[in-house]
Amino acid sequence: MKTRFLISVLLISFCLVNATLAQDKAKAKSEKAIVWYGIDFTMAKFTLVTEDPATIVNQYLAAINTLIQMEPEKYDLKKWFNKTEAAIELDQVNARNSKIDAGSLVISDEHSISLDDAKSVIAKYDTKGKAGLGLIFVAENLNKVKQTGSFYVCFFDQATKEIVDAQRYEAKAVGIGFRNYWAGSVYNIMKIWLK
Repeated sequence: MKTRFLISVLLISFCLVNATLAQDKAKAKSEKAIVWYGIDFTMAKFTLVTEDPATIVNQYLAAINTLIQMEPEKYDLKKWFNKTEAAIELDQVNARNSKIDAGSLVISDEHSISLDDAKSVIAKYDTKGKAGLGLIFVAENLNKVKQTGSFYVCFFDQATKEIVDAQRYEAKAVGIGFRNYWAGSVYNIMKIWLK
């Protein structure tokens, strides 16, 4: 009896959390064009990875973002987000990711951020003079133990930087090599979002 009650409370809590995160998914879905700003890792932590943190910052983070641009058939932004147009703008995200402190990037525990943290990331992007919908993934935890990557998928109004829709997703990481493995979690989240 207590177990059922606890499960019910957890399910209701999960639904409430998702409801507060999802501002206007219908609008995010109905807009036909987006600008993809990439994956921002400035709030993220990698849990128990063995790769050199400096190499992650100096090589792999840009490589993950570039992979999505280089493999448009697999990482088909128009398909996964139901759009007719998808522009890609990675200069700002690559510049931001390159300044991450490698010394604090890898940790031994799980790591979480809030929706407000994701909003603060978006606030730092220069979108002056731009209109329409922007899309960015704000990375949270790339967890080798759980073999998952978690991200906030954030659609925002480029003119105001206001969130249109933001939801946290966690998906299995798959692939060979560091870049492909963590990009695999991004790919799986794109598939989940479409469903």
